[in-house]
Amino acid sequence: GEGGAGEEVSLFVGEVAGEVGVPVLFVTDVLREACSVGAAVASSRGAQLLALFDEEVPGVRASERALREALANVIDNGLKYARPPPGGGEPCVSLSCRWCEEEGKVLTEVWNSFSPPLPDEDLRRAFEWGYRGAAARKSDAEGTGLGLQIARRLVESMGGTLCLHNAPMPGWAAAESGAGAAGIGAPPEGVSAVLMLPRAGDHT
Repeated sequence: GEGGAGEEVSLFVGEVAGEVGVPVLFVTDVLREACSVGAAVASSRGAQLLALFDEEVPGVRASERALREALANVIDNGLKYARPPPGGGEPCVSLSCRWCEEEGKVLTEVWNSFSPPLPDEDLRRAFEWGYRGAAARKSDAEGTGLGLQIARRLVESMGGTLCLHNAPMPGWAAAESGAGAAGIGAPPEGVSAVLMLPRAGDHT
């Protein structure tokens, strides 16, 4: 049942996040690794994977396994639900990582093309145990509905946050892919997963 899944995930999160001697890691290093795996998955699905990493991103204090697992789940979710834009073109997923001065956090964004916009309820409930929103029910995407839940629990164990919202394709990705360029129209719509982590030393 639902409780059982939640319990199993809690045990898994505890095991992954509870590693002793937590090191300082760079999200960009872990993302680069995830990118090489993601690129193969993207090409097998006929999707485009774009990446932009700032070089000056501070380190975060996290279990490498927990960070890797969280990022892999979020990227996998983006690849699973990326859809071709209504105006034509390939499904697209973009990854970016930068230091967010306003929030004082390391910000990682995983965006995937998807329309129409997801209902607010789906955005809000995407992190509930086993919840599969309209996109999952309508698509042929396989899955347990636990990927984002596990990712959020892992991110929270590192003192961070993970949320979803509807958003147009990031400007840098639109420029790189040629989407919405040359006055052809607005950038494609999609869904953005935003992961914020405190830099090493900022934990309370």
